Amino acid sequence: MMARVKGGALAKLAGQWANEPAFLESLSAIGQPARNPDDAAAFMRRASGIVSRAQLDHDAAARARFNRRVRAPYAKYRASVGCV
Repeated sequence: MMARVKGGALAKLAGQWANEPAFLESLSAIGQPARNPDDAAAFMRRASGIVSRAQLDHDAAARARFNRRVRAPYAKYRASVGCV
């Protein structure tokens, strides 16, 4: 049986983003329509290759995928629409 890992700062950030309207809009802008936070969370898990966002804080490869496939594109989107 695998020990359950507790999420940290990156897991919390992913949870916050899943609930941000701007994040949902950014997914639509890249052809990944997300109608609700559950869709956004599922996208982040797929993009990061994880089953739980808690893994983001404990798996270096998952963290790198999250940063490359989720964080960087979202930062670029936010800059393009004038979000801080």
